[in-house]
Amino acid sequence: MFDILIDFFNSALDQISLLRVADAFDICIVAFLVYFLLKFIRDSHTTRLLKGVIFIIVGVQVVYLSNLHVTSYIFSKCVQISVIALVVIFQPELRRALDQVGKTSFSKWFSGDTVDDTKTISIIKEISHAAQLMSNDKTGALIVIEQGTNINSMISSGIVIDAEVTSELLTQIFVHNTPLHDGAVIIRDNRIALATCVLPLSKNPYLNSELGTRHRAGIGISEESNVVVVIVSEETGNISCAYEGKLIRGYKEDTLMSRLEELLVDESDRKRSPAKSIKNIFGKKGSE
Repeated sequence: MFDILIDFFNSALDQISLLRVADAFDICIVAFLVYFLLKFIRDSHTTRLLKGVIFIIVGVQVVYLSNLHVTSYIFSKCVQISVIALVVIFQPELRRALDQVGKTSFSKWFSGDTVDDTKTISIIKEISHAAQLMSNDKTGALIVIEQGTNINSMISSGIVIDAEVTSELLTQIFVHNTPLHDGAVIIRDNRIALATCVLPLSKNPYLNSELGTRHRAGIGISEESNVVVVIVSEETGNISCAYEGKLIRGYKEDTLMSRLEELLVDESDRKRSPAKSIKNIFGKKGSE
C-alpha cells in the first residue's frame, strides 16, 4: 500500500514537472470561466433549467449512439433552436453579466476604496431613515440605486436634481401632490441624480397580483439592470427591496440598512476581490 502511494506521488510530480507556464495560464483561464459560469447559474436561479439542458444533451447522445437517425436529426435541430431560446430567456442576466465585464477595473480588485464605502454607508443610513419616515406616513416612494450602471436608456422622462442624498430631501420629493412625487428617484454616484422617472414594468407573469405599478416598476428595472430598488407602499406603508428581479417585503429601518449594506458594500468588496469569493460560490445568499 505504501509503495502504491509513493508511485502515485512520484507520477504526480513527474506530470507537474512537465507543466509549462502556458499550461498554468491555460488552467487559470478555464478555472475562472468555470467559476463565473457557476456563479451565473447560482445568481440567476437557473438550477432547474440547467438540469433540463443536461437531460436534453444526454438524450441526444443516447439517441446518436443508438443510431436512431430520424430522432437524432430532430433532436439536433431542436438543440440549434434552443441555443437562440436560451439567449432570449437569459437576456436580462446576460446584459448584467456583460455590463459587469465592461465596467470592471482590475485596479479595484486590489484596492481598498474605503472612502467610497464610508460614503455609501452614510447614504444607506439616509435612505433607510427616509424609507421609515415615509412608511410611518404611508407616503409612496420608489428609489433606484445604481451600482455603476447608467440606466438612462431604460427610463423615460426625469427631472435633473443633482443633490446630496439626505433623508429630508427624499421625503420632500415624495410628498403627495408635489411636482416631483410621481415616479422614481435615481441615485447615481452617491447623489440624487433624477426624479419623476418612469421605469419599465416587470414582464414576470408569476408576480403576486396584489402588487401595484410601483412595485412592478421596481422589480422590472432590477430585472433589466444591476440596481437596488427601495419601495414604500402608499397603501400599507410596507417597505420592500427589489434586487435581480426578486422582491423582499417587510423591512424596517434597521433591517433595510443591513440589506442595503449587504448589497451595496459587501457585494462591491466581493467584486474587488473575486478570489475571496470563490469559496462562496454555493454560499447562501440573502433571504428571498
